[in-house]
Amino acid sequence: MSPSIVVDIGNTRMKWGRVAGGAIADSVALGRYPTEEWQSIFDAWQLGDDSPWLIASVDPGRTEAFSRWLDERGQSYIILRSYRQIPIPIEVDTPEGVGLDRLLASLGAVGLNLFPPPFLIVQVGTALVVNFVNPEGAFIGGSILPGFALMAKSLNEHTAQLPKVSVEAMADILPGKNTEQAIQLGMLAAALGTVRTLRERPNADPLPVYLTGGDGEILKPHLAEPVVLVPDLVLEGLRLVAEKLR
Repeated sequence: MSPSIVVDIGNTRMKWGRVAGGAIADSVALGRYPTEEWQSIFDAWQLGDDSPWLIASVDPGRTEAFSRWLDERGQSYIILRSYRQIPIPIEVDTPEGVGLDRLLASLGAVGLNLFPPPFLIVQVGTALVVNFVNPEGAFIGGSILPGFALMAKSLNEHTAQLPKVSVEAMADILPGKNTEQAIQLGMLAAALGTVRTLRERPNADPLPVYLTGGDGEILKPHLAEPVVLVPDLVLEGLRLVAEKLR
């Protein structure tokens, strides 16, 4: 079975991608549980028994719910459950503990080959995750910190007076002139400081960066080149895995 629909189930949302012609032909970001929304895309893409699915997830409970939904529609699918199913060299202490989305994003970046390795893949979603790919194209680890929405929520819920700020329009003022701007600027500085620090190399240009995830657009204007925004990087990794299943 060669999957023609790839699905990335994240902490906040899920993404579907339709594979055609050796590429992600269409993609859509969906809520995790609104089955009416799922059905709408299912119908619009005219999916049937000849449209097998390949699924990767960071949330086992939501994966079970989605697989039941597929079962009700007679769909065939494969769920990735192990790093061993992802064809990228992995050089970390406990590969079984690495999120499959991180490995898939790294594989997708290697496959796209927009920059030669080494490079960073920065996933900006519920968490802000930085992944390293070494000169040989191996995933060698990275860093994890809260994403923008999680930072904003934490400050609001664990303080008496700080408001919950929007992450749609991050402050671009130094210093922040009010509390909301100060929080936005602090979140942006935390994220940028992480990425800028990790991409630095002694006596060499900064590492290239692949940006992906729902909030990747927030960081891109603030990062020096070379940097590229690839919203469907995990889906691209899943597409490459699907090719191996032929």
